[in-house]
Amino acid sequence: MDTKKKPIEISSLFQLLKLGEKDLPEVFVYVGEDSFEFEIAVDHFKEKLDQHADKLDVVVIVAESGEHTNLFSELFTANMFFPRKLIILKSGAAFFKPILEAKPKSELADYVAGFKKNILSISDNTNLLVHYDGKDLPANFSDLFQNHYSFYKPKTIYQNDIPKTLKEVLDKESVQLEEDARDEFIHRIPANVGSYIKSIRKLKQYLNKNKFSLADIHSILFSQNEMNVTTLVDSLIQSKKSEFYKEFTKFSDENSEILAFLTRLLYKLDEIRKIKVIRSKHNGEIPIPIMDELLKTGGFSEARKGFMRRQLVNDAKYFTEKTLNEFYDILIEMNIKYKSGLRNEEGRVYFIQRTMEMFKIIHASSSS
Repeated sequence: MDTKKKPIEISSLFQLLKLGEKDLPEVFVYVGEDSFEFEIAVDHFKEKLDQHADKLDVVVIVAESGEHTNLFSELFTANMFFPRKLIILKSGAAFFKPILEAKPKSELADYVAGFKKNILSISDNTNLLVHYDGKDLPANFSDLFQNHYSFYKPKTIYQNDIPKTLKEVLDKESVQLEEDARDEFIHRIPANVGSYIKSIRKLKQYLNKNKFSLADIHSILFSQNEMNVTTLVDSLIQSKKSEFYKEFTKFSDENSEILAFLTRLLYKLDEIRKIKVIRSKHNGEIPIPIMDELLKTGGFSEARKGFMRRQLVNDAKYFTEKTLNEFYDILIEMNIKYKSGLRNEEGRVYFIQRTMEMFKIIHASSSS
């Protein structure tokens, strides 16, 4: 019988946010390319640890030369000036790659052996948060940490799960959204728990109340200085090139913004494909019950359903089956590139090149 301790999986961000200071894992690993939910986890650890410590030492480590030694020192050496220590390790995939691939007689071999030996006896006053920005943890990650960690891997939120997920966030934050505000929130905020919580907390912080209108949503969440992926996708689909690149000037070089754009565009293409299927089978009409079934809009208000139906009919006119397939091919390629580590100026140039190609495809389709 295998009695070896296994890593502990945290099933949802809500489960983590319920943990008090004494129940927080010593080592917590967030597995995912975007950083939305990791930032929420970091804030939660800071809040809980700060409440129970005279001084909290927060150390941030990134994937740079020499930082492996820094992690070892910070993790296994007590700080006499700070009772509690929180170590935040970013870009974990790049950071751990050379360690996990270290050969038995390489320079890092002693480091790996020392890490394995000490990881089971880190101080009760030290917590390590790792953002492993990859799709999955490598098999040998568990061996390095001797299975001594808890991990959370966000699950994809599908269209029919969005109303339920948003309700969980609203209940957790004790917040209400008016119907049109709720519809707009669902339509424009990236569908993940982290961005939902971050947006709701921003509303509470700036407006100091617990019920929000459509005007509140627009004034606080859709700042003219921040790139909005929904605006980006809509202007691309509707072939509004100048509007698209005007919005893209707000890009902050965060890879999570690109990944959110790709996810949103995939949702939009799937909606267009489904609306074309519905119309082809119902003489150009879109029966609401069929739309609810295929597009999972049952939880939306009638006003939002009407808006979605009109917009999707308009968007679909730019797309043939060939156009959709060409877009899907580009999306697959872009997804692989960015998840493989494409960043910074090279990533920005590549994004512009591929979106220009998409505009050409739409233009050719609408002109034929």
